[in-house]
Amino acid sequence: MFYFSQADAMHKSGFAQAYDLIWRMFHALPAPRPQAPQAACAPDRIAFYAAMQAHALPCPRVAALFNCAACAIDGVRMLHSAAEARRYLRDAAVYPLKFVPVSDDGGAEIFSAISYEKDSDAAVLGNGALIALADLVQLLDLPCARGYLLQELPSPHRLGGLRVTVAMRAHGPHIVYASWKLAGADADIPLPLWKASSRLVLAGAALFPSVENQHWDIALCERGPLAVGMSAEHAQLL
Repeated sequence: MFYFSQADAMHKSGFAQAYDLIWRMFHALPAPRPQAPQAACAPDRIAFYAAMQAHALPCPRVAALFNCAACAIDGVRMLHSAAEARRYLRDAAVYPLKFVPVSDDGGAEIFSAISYEKDSDAAVLGNGALIALADLVQLLDLPCARGYLLQELPSPHRLGGLRVTVAMRAHGPHIVYASWKLAGADADIPLPLWKASSRLVLAGAALFPSVENQHWDIALCERGPLAVGMSAEHAQLL
């Protein structure tokens, strides 16, 4: 009797397994779709300038960093408080200066100061307006900016610099598009400037191989092209 019960149990077990298998075949849940790979993000501005400086690639000089305790660029002065920034802008800064937020996704603005007026303890902004240093420092202290870079302000080219689009290929970066940044400008890029600019862009793009599509902003000044930033977007094909 024991053997018959055991055989019957084994038969039921085998039948149940087959039934479960057939049920799963006809009621199988769809396989989860693999997640689409996320496009790599461009580095923040401190990481960008640190990489450019480390590889001796031309870019605007960063004179100081404000409220960037977690980040640094070799040899760049750190300003940790509003009072320290105000003293620097009054006593040590070399004007003209460009103020660039570390992050551009929070609404913080890029602006410039042409000079410092000692009598009024104020700076002359790029648009000619006068702003007290205390108020200027408040602009730098916006949390959404995640800190500010204080940079030299290179003299701009009459056509406003270049926007160069780069696509990463299996063999390395490839320039697919270039244009003048100034709205309405329609002119050929002078060959000497283009040769130097393209060399700079390709060398810089190779530092960020995980960013498939890159837009480079190049300022043109007396000492040649300077890389002022890179963003990651869909490449504009020729």
